[in-house]
Amino acid sequence: MEEKLHAPSDDDLIDLGKYWAILRPNLWKIALFSLGVGILTLVVMFQMPNIYQSAAVIAPETDDKRSNPAFGALASFGISVGGPSRVEDLETLFKSDDLAVRVFNKYKPWAILLGDKYDPTTGGIKISGTSGFLGGDKKRKPLGDWDAIRMTKGFLRVSTNRKANTLSISFESPSAEGSSSILKYFLDEAKSRLQEEALDRATKNKKFIEEQIGRTVDALNRDRLYALLGQEVEREMMARNREQFGFRIIDSPRVPDRKFKPTRARSAMVSMILAFFLSCGYFVVRRKR
Repeated sequence: MEEKLHAPSDDDLIDLGKYWAILRPNLWKIALFSLGVGILTLVVMFQMPNIYQSAAVIAPETDDKRSNPAFGALASFGISVGGPSRVEDLETLFKSDDLAVRVFNKYKPWAILLGDKYDPTTGGIKISGTSGFLGGDKKRKPLGDWDAIRMTKGFLRVSTNRKANTLSISFESPSAEGSSSILKYFLDEAKSRLQEEALDRATKNKKFIEEQIGRTVDALNRDRLYALLGQEVEREMMARNREQFGFRIIDSPRVPDRKFKPTRARSAMVSMILAFFLSCGYFVVRRKR
């Protein structure tokens, strides 16, 4: 009884011969359709520009003086002594909108990213005759901060390797040299921002400590404040050493020698395979109906 219950019936078996009999007369149609879809996909992909990716790897610069007791004393006075020392801090910096706006306002890499669509005279995108005919705005506003933010989110990639304590940054653009240049802009401006924040923090801390020295009468406390002032002066000097401040570059940006995308041949092959199976399913369903 159990063998009869578990034995497959004729209805459960797939008769491949039956499906082959359906598809065999239509094989030439299936082949032509799949080939046509593949060629169409290839033509569309060739209309898309090549995208090149430049990458860099950085690591946070360690600060050996963080364990100094003097910095604990500074913190007790309410003075900020911090500075990016974790890879998460650098990740937040490179993903910030302020850094993107700063890079685009200073270097204006719109021509690299937009190519012929960018109008340097107006600072905006060129208006085609079709857009004006369809009732589009003939006076396009210059590209601003939000355009820079959206452009950065589309082309800048930031990933963190917490095990190795490194940060990988890449930028994509239609130009190989442009991708490398823009990535260098981001690295330079990130280091400049860290340097400016550290110098501003050191200046404010020095001013606060000097005020406390002028108000303190006790000799022991004055000596302690002078030691803190010396630490701040040293931190200011280290912040002015641009090459060794903020982060160190492990792999510098290079000009890519080959495109990153689109993968035209792979896309055409995938389209042909999908078209083949879809056309097979179409003829089988139509025959059954």
